[in-house]
Amino acid sequence: MKQVKILDLKFDIHISAGYVYGQAQTPDEVYEMIREADHMLYQSKDNVRNQISGGPSRYN
Repeated sequence: MKQVKILDLKFDIHISAGYVYGQAQTPDEVYEMIREADHMLYQSKDNVRNQISGGPSRYN
């Protein structure tokens, strides 16, 4: 968690993210990789939040 100060206000910043990497060969594979990254995002949120989850795509 990171705290940011804007004027006299302080905000806590929380970030969860998901990613995959690989080499898509077709538009359908690109969309599938996006779905895989989205799945990883929700995995981050379900686990603890404030984390990044990811890894190789099945199109690696």
